Amino acid sequence: MLRRLILLVLLAALLGGATVSVWIPAFIYRPAPLARPDPAAWGLPTARVVTIRSGPSDRLFAWWVPPPNQWAPVALIIHGRSANVSTRAPIAAKLSADGFGVLLFDYRGYGRSTGRSNEASLSVDSLAAYAWLRQAGVQPRQIVVIGQSLGDAPAAQLSASRPIRALALVSPFTSLPGALADRLHLDGLRYMPWPRNRFDVEASARRLDVPVLFIVSRDDGLVPYDNSRKLAASVSDARWLEADGYRHDGLLAAAAKTGRLSQALKALF
Repeated sequence: MLRRLILLVLLAALLGGATVSVWIPAFIYRPAPLARPDPAAWGLPTARVVTIRSGPSDRLFAWWVPPPNQWAPVALIIHGRSANVSTRAPIAAKLSADGFGVLLFDYRGYGRSTGRSNEASLSVDSLAAYAWLRQAGVQPRQIVVIGQSLGDAPAAQLSASRPIRALALVSPFTSLPGALADRLHLDGLRYMPWPRNRFDVEASARRLDVPVLFIVSRDDGLVPYDNSRKLAASVSDARWLEADGYRHDGLLAAAAKTGRLSQALKALF
């Protein structure tokens, strides 16, 4: 994916920088259908299927694992660009085993959710998931939002606009053009016209007043470590969980499986 994205960016630069934000959606969103909707089939026997209304007509497919008691922390997982909730089921299962409630949902067009995703709808869908939690009786002091990769942008935006306990960002990046500029060592990419699909995490991070856990790997292979450090400088209370040796797509799952994710999240409460 990265190689093709690099070629795309270079080609777009030759044709005119303004075309970048028009071309890249085909490389950003990689939804997959969900054949088996039953969470028990994916190792989540305590979860139940819920439907979340988002926007005027779309419905989001979600799995809800209730917390063990009314004071326990609840993780709202806002996943990355690919697949669907089933690929994050082991993460939800481990968090549940460690005493968390979990809401895991699919964006529009992913899994069994209706509609089609774009940059704005990811944020709307994430806000809808948060609203569902509040309507279910979950208090802001219980909620830790977990953004993964592309999901870092809507996760940070939600966390800057709604009351929560804490935010965790997996493979965090300043913005899509900023991360690309650092990854390719082409500083000019930061200044090219890029009105859409910016996924500007940094803009939201500057408005955060909650603890933020940065989950990073020097071996990420996609998001540069230095770019994550730049983002961390934008928040007032940054915590750090390094999981070197794991690459981008497996980073969150690895942190969860080893128990380090649950331990680091509980330290935020």
